[in-house]
This record gives sequence, C-alpha cells and structure tokens, in this order.
Amino acid sequence: MTKYFLQIKLLSPLTSAAGEGRVGLVDRDITFDDLGLPTLPGRRLKGLWREAYRDITDAWQQCGKTPTSVDKIFGKTGQRHNDGSACFYVGNAKLKNALSLKKWLEYLQYRDNSGNSKILIEDVVNHYTSVRTQTAIDRHTGSAKENTLRLTRTLESGWVFRAPVHFNEPPNSKLKSALALAAATLRYMGTARTRGLGKVECRLFEENNGNEKDLTPDLSQPELPSITGADVIRSASQSEKKITFNAVAITDLPTHVLRYRLNLKEPAIIPFSDGDPNTVVTRKDIPGSHLWGATAWHYLKDANHAPTDPAFRHAFLNGGLRFLTAYPEVHDRDNFDEPDQRTIPIPHSIRELKEKNRTLVDFSETLNDDQKRKPKRRIGSRYARIYTKKLETTTVSTALNYHHARVPDDRSIGRAIEGAGSIFKYEAILPDQSFQGAVLGTEDNLNKLKKLLANVKKIRLGRSRSAQYGQAEFAWVDEAPLNLSERIEWEGFIDVSRPENTPALLNNYLIITILSPVLAVNDEGHPDTNFPIRELAHRLKLKTDNALELTASYTRTEMISGYHTHLRLPRQQQPAIAAGSVFEFKLNQKLSEKGEKGLLKLEQDGIGIRKGEGYGRIAVNRQHDLGLIGKVEVPFEKASIKKPTEKAPEEIQSLLQGIVENRCRKDMEKEARHIADQMHEANKIPNNTLLGRLRLFIQQDQAALENNLNKLRKKPAEEKLKSYRIDKGELQKFDLPDHLTLFSLFMTAGEDPKKFTKTLIESKIKEVASDCDNHTQKEMVDTLLNEQSWRMCKHFLDYLITALRRKS
Repeated sequence: MTKYFLQIKLLSPLTSAAGEGRVGLVDRDITFDDLGLPTLPGRRLKGLWREAYRDITDAWQQCGKTPTSVDKIFGKTGQRHNDGSACFYVGNAKLKNALSLKKWLEYLQYRDNSGNSKILIEDVVNHYTSVRTQTAIDRHTGSAKENTLRLTRTLESGWVFRAPVHFNEPPNSKLKSALALAAATLRYMGTARTRGLGKVECRLFEENNGNEKDLTPDLSQPELPSITGADVIRSASQSEKKITFNAVAITDLPTHVLRYRLNLKEPAIIPFSDGDPNTVVTRKDIPGSHLWGATAWHYLKDANHAPTDPAFRHAFLNGGLRFLTAYPEVHDRDNFDEPDQRTIPIPHSIRELKEKNRTLVDFSETLNDDQKRKPKRRIGSRYARIYTKKLETTTVSTALNYHHARVPDDRSIGRAIEGAGSIFKYEAILPDQSFQGAVLGTEDNLNKLKKLLANVKKIRLGRSRSAQYGQAEFAWVDEAPLNLSERIEWEGFIDVSRPENTPALLNNYLIITILSPVLAVNDEGHPDTNFPIRELAHRLKLKTDNALELTASYTRTEMISGYHTHLRLPRQQQPAIAAGSVFEFKLNQKLSEKGEKGLLKLEQDGIGIRKGEGYGRIAVNRQHDLGLIGKVEVPFEKASIKKPTEKAPEEIQSLLQGIVENRCRKDMEKEARHIADQMHEANKIPNNTLLGRLRLFIQQDQAALENNLNKLRKKPAEEKLKSYRIDKGELQKFDLPDHLTLFSLFMTAGEDPKKFTKTLIESKIKEVASDCDNHTQKEMVDTLLNEQSWRMCKHFLDYLITALRRKS
C-alpha cells in the first residue's frame, strides 16, 4: 500500500503557537500531545501548503498555463461545514520517531498507586523546547516598557516532523509533482518568522514497502510541471454489481445485531448546538448517522445502485438498517473473554448526595424521607456500565484548540487582525479513545453490510475532516451477526446467559430510559419534546386514551442538527429528548398477552422518527431494583501499563539523557539559590565588579576559566572569594572540598567538571532510567559526563552569579 507524508525539518527554532499560555510559565505555548511530544497542527500545515500552491499557480499563469484552481485541490476556505471537496487529508505532524517513543513514554509516565511516575509530561516538553524572553523597548528612553515581558516556548531546531497525507483517490504523477513543488516552496511557518524563527525545509514523500521517495520534481528542467482540472477530478470507480440489500417491509423489526468499534487516531469534532458563536462544541459520543452516511455513500458508489432503488430506500431511509450511536467502551472485568463493552448514558434519575461520601440515589426507586430531604446533584460523568448495586462510570476527554482565519483579501498578512479575520476555538474529542456502536437489521442484510465495508479500515468523522481532525480506525467487533433477542442494549449487547430477556412489568408500572435522543412529532407532524405517549400506547395495544399515566419524569432536551454533504446544506435543526431521560408511567389498563410480548419488541424497534440513524433507542423496565441507593460511584480505571518487552530504542535513551540533563540543571539552580541565600544572610556577597569578572571567565572555555582563576591567586580578589565560606548543607550531590569557599567552588567546577557532576548525574540516571540495563545506564552516564558536564557546570556558575547579583 502506498503511503504519503509531508516531512518538515526545522532549520531554526519554531513556535507553532497553541493560542494560549501557561500562567506563570509561558505566555505563548506550543502544541503537544498528552505524552508531551510536540505536534504541528494539520490545519495550519494545510493552510500554509495552500498558500504555497497558490504562489506556484501564479508562476504557471505567468507562463501561459492554466493550472487547477486551489479550491479543487485544497477545498474552499471559509465554509462553515466541511463538504469533502478537498482531494486529500493532512493530519497533525508528529516527530519522525513518535511511534517508537509512545509505548515507552506511556509506561514511564504511568502513575502507580502512590501517584508517582518516573518522568512527567513537563520533562518531555522541556527536552524538545526552550523558553525565550522578549520585551518591547521604548524608543525615547531606550529601556524596556512596563508590562511587556513575554515568555515564548520554541521548538529547538533540527527536529524532523511528519504529517500523514491521505488522498481520496490515487493521485497521478502531475498532481504529486505539483503538490511536492508547492511543499518545497514552503520555507517558513509559525510566529516571528521575520525575527529568525520558523525556517523549515518541507518535502512530500511517497512510501512503498518501506522504501521512501522524495517527490520533489527536478527543477533543472526548462518547464514547470503542469496540472489541469481533468487530472485531479476523477469520477468514482465503476465496479460490477456485487451487493444489494434485501428490501424488507417497513413494519419488519430487526432480528440481529452487529457491533462495530471506532478508535480515534486524530481529534474529532462532532458539532453540538451549544456554546458561543466563536466556539464549536463537540458531542461526547459519535452518532450513528456518521456510519449511516458513509455506508450509504459506499453503497451508491456502485454504478448499479441509485437512491431511488427500493432496496436502498428500505435499508437506509426506512430503517431496514439501524446504525446506533457509538458510546465510549470499557473492558468487561468480570469476563475477560468478552470484548470491550459499550457503555450507556447515565439515567438522569440517578443522582449523588452533596456529602463527603457522595452516595447515590435513584429517583426511580423508593426513597425514604431523609433521602428525599438531602440536597443532590447530577453525576459529573456522562456514561457508565450499570450493574446491580454498582455504577461504573467513564468520561470522554476533550480539549480546546485555537485557530485563526487570515485576512481574506490580503495574502501578505498571515494572521487575523482587528477588523479582519477571526479567532475561533474548536472543542475536540482527544485521540486514542475507543467508541462502540452497533447496527441492527436482518441477518442477511448485516452479512451483506459487513461484506460491503470489508475494505473500510479508516473513516473520517465530524467537522474539518480534511485536515487535523476526524481520522478514526473502523473495525467490526463481531465476526457474525448476533441474535438480538438474546442481547440487551442496556447491558451493551453482551451475552448475559439468561433464558428470558423480556422486560418484566413492575406493579403495573413502566420505566422508560432513553438510550439515545428521541425525535418525536405531535399530531400535526411538528417536532415535539414531549414523550410520544400515544405512540407508546399504540405499540402496547392499549386502546383507551388514559391507559398510560405519566407519574414522574427526569429529562433534558437538546437540539439535533447535521449536514447534507451531497447537497452542501445543513439539515434542519430539531429539538429532541436527550439521552438519559427517564419517564415513569402507571398502567391504568392491564396489558394483553400481545402487549406484554411487545415490551421486548419495543426495545428492539425504538420509538420516534429517524430510527435508521440510531435515534429513539429505549430501555423498558431495565432500571428497576438496581439497589444503587447508598452506593458510591466507581470510576472506570484503566489497566496498569506494563513495561514494554522490547529494548528501549535509541530515541528513548536520548530523551532520558535530555531529561536527566534538565533535572540536573534544575537541581543546580536550586543549590545556587541556596548558596546565594547563605551569603546574603551573612552579608558577604562579592561586589558587582568581581562578579562581572567571574562571568567573563566562565563565558570562555573550561581551560580559560581555570587559567583566569589561577591568575587571581595571591591577589586581593582571591582573598575576597576565599573569605566567603559556604555551608555545604544540601550540596552532598556534588563532589566538593570539605572547607568550601566561593573560590574553591569555581575552581573545582573548572578543574574537573566530570568529577563535580558525576554523583548528581548517576543519581538522576537511577531515578529516571531504572528500567534500562546496567550497561545502558553506564553508557548514558559516560555520554553525559563527556558531552554535558562542562555545560552543566557553566550553567550552574552563571546562574549562581545571577542569583548573587540579585541579592546584592
């Protein structure tokens, strides 16, 4: 399989700003993942690549060529919804060796029961970056303006990043040459490009069977490579008719279930109607309409299928196939042979008491007077596995990403400015989270569906899915469709090994728990957020109008929207009863035998409209007698991360060496402040002239420092430095003389920096790299002593001088 990636090599430090800072640390930060590895956002890469391609098209036009427009290749800018018009996808750029680092970083950063880990995210971030300071100067006074000091984190030069590039259809040589040429012209990125930052070298690569090829065209040719519209826009491949779904009657109920899994590889934005106009808020689950639309597209891609075919209408428009919402999945600890289980939204009738122990109550069960009086609140988590006497909750991790739209009419301005352009935020579900959904239908249609999607390994979800967002791996959980009558959605469709799964009546009461948003309509056909009682009574064969009496409800509402990709138009927004809502009904009329059997069919079919997209899923009388009253919420815990079996790669060793060096520097800075405090209390700080001379000494090489210090012997300066006695105190990590003075401190560090730092380096290696073998640890110690000991000593002495001058 051919793979493509955009390679970015940093030729100078780079700040790819995240749009926010860290209070007290940096004012302008970079983007990095949950392990601390830096990333370059795909949306920015695509925008810069787009501008570079536009510069190339200007050159083509000057040569009398008619190149393909930017919009046909990169998609239209400024559109509110991504319509898939871009011919390729650009993901986030990660370090070239990120995959080899991931497993070891997850292990090294795993917190044990005591809350300790070998390394921290900050350690990894500090290894790849540095912090720069800058300020504004007053032109009249020549001094720094007040309140203008800024701290900016920058990536060090030399690192190599790679961003995956996925084409919708196999690209031809002209398209690859044009994009590779545009990539080669992309030479600057990030902020402060005119101040020495952000110089890069970009190349488009093609990989086949592990062999990489640089696609940059030979610029020595007399003519630029050209590309026309016909070269890019291709019609869908026409194949022979292979799969056709059976046309079933609208009244036929699904009989089988087939579960699927979506594992996010990039952040995903599933838009939700909430938040301010400049913020796009995401759902915390993945509606079934996403797989529903993707499957319909694959089905209609066949030349022998059309939207007017009865089979298509029955399968996709009339609910023959029902694509249920993908909720977060957790591992079934009680049965390790089972695959991970799909959770469900926590019913709104389950609350927790505002007490220290935060015990649970369930309004669907009987509460005593004391429980009724105590203040309660909603549970912070959204999803859970619900057992008898146990509520195991899980959460979905999200993050805010900042973006800006450039000035549309001026290509020379690469940022948003006052009155033009805009700053906006995307809330996105973080990658490396798995969601599980299901498809309901007949056994034959589900087998055909699995065959139809046999070659679909990846799927794009949500908004902005042509760059940075929405990439997910798709896989079937089940090898074959499962009998739906033996599986309960409330329990994640796992095999509960019960002889009878039919919901039982409870003293003529029905408890309906909403498992996915319910879209209901009133008698006039308009959207309605009231529960469709008349439809429920009809399904249970109840004939009188007052047969069902609503006695209690615990509800929320939400707005359901969407987008017609093929029409490039938003769908009509519709109010819905939110998932997790609970309704309690009293039966004023006895159910017939048919009505009682219809309870299970009611669960299998659902209620309301648009059932094919996963709406209207309910549970009937599954929420009774759970015994949650007085119990405590149990957050789902991830399994402990074990040490990787393979040997730590060289990249990990280099990273650990960098972390050790940074930690040594931090300890040295701490000890320097300790020494400065001692001398300040004793009122024996050298004057600024002598401190300035010492700084000049250490700014040279090691030999110069030793030589200059020897020249001070038998001079007043030497006597002054020797008169400043230092209590070793916590300086046991350094190899220092017993009678320590400021002079002997500088002399020891200058004469033998390896000896000065050896004990400190060895202690940090044991602390950070204890999982490496003894030989590897010794190699790391030797490397740091040979290559970094003088630099660390120089940093220590320089920091000490700065601390002393501040105290003077």
